[in-house]
Amino acid sequence: MPEKKPLRIAFFVDGFTLKKVNEYYRYFHPYHTRVDFRGLRSWARHEALRLFSPKSSFCTLECHYYHPYKKPRDLCTDYGLKGLERELHHVGFNVHYAESYGKDRYTPNMSLIEDALTFASFDRMDVAVLFSTQGQYSLFPERLRTVGVRTLVLGWNFTYPKADRWVSWKTDSGLRESCDYYVAMEQVANKYPPVSDGRVGLFLR
Repeated sequence: MPEKKPLRIAFFVDGFTLKKVNEYYRYFHPYHTRVDFRGLRSWARHEALRLFSPKSSFCTLECHYYHPYKKPRDLCTDYGLKGLERELHHVGFNVHYAESYGKDRYTPNMSLIEDALTFASFDRMDVAVLFSTQGQYSLFPERLRTVGVRTLVLGWNFTYPKADRWVSWKTDSGLRESCDYYVAMEQVANKYPPVSDGRVGLFLR
């Protein structure tokens, strides 16, 4: 019998989107906390298996976090950023820095698409999971599809008051419609509130 091969999953996290999601859940949502990277990693793995290999739990997973900052230590030296990087490394994420930044000194890190295509060209993944809302990544699913890699996008939609106006954050329609599967993570989040009994969830307690 031919040897059974694992489903090879690559998980790409857009740090720009994660920054906005964490700000929302920490300051404007009743949870008043932030995303737990270990829980997010575990949930992404489980969802990719459920959608792309429902009869098996045999898989490999590599995780990549794309900083919205260029040389972040030069821009911010506080404990929070250093703690973030330590936490990412501790749960198995590779950290990548941006090559440029926008007017607010941070921007979606476009190396994410280039790296994903490079990994695909070396046959390192069967499925790519993208955590992002940004239209800059709308080509991610399309370009990976041309090299035989299927995609799952984890996006977020939310609205909150800020100063004297309402702020709406939505996943780009092009990104949402071009992937193989899309998950509205704000709906998932409502089912997984922070836990305090030692279990790993989507949010820190």
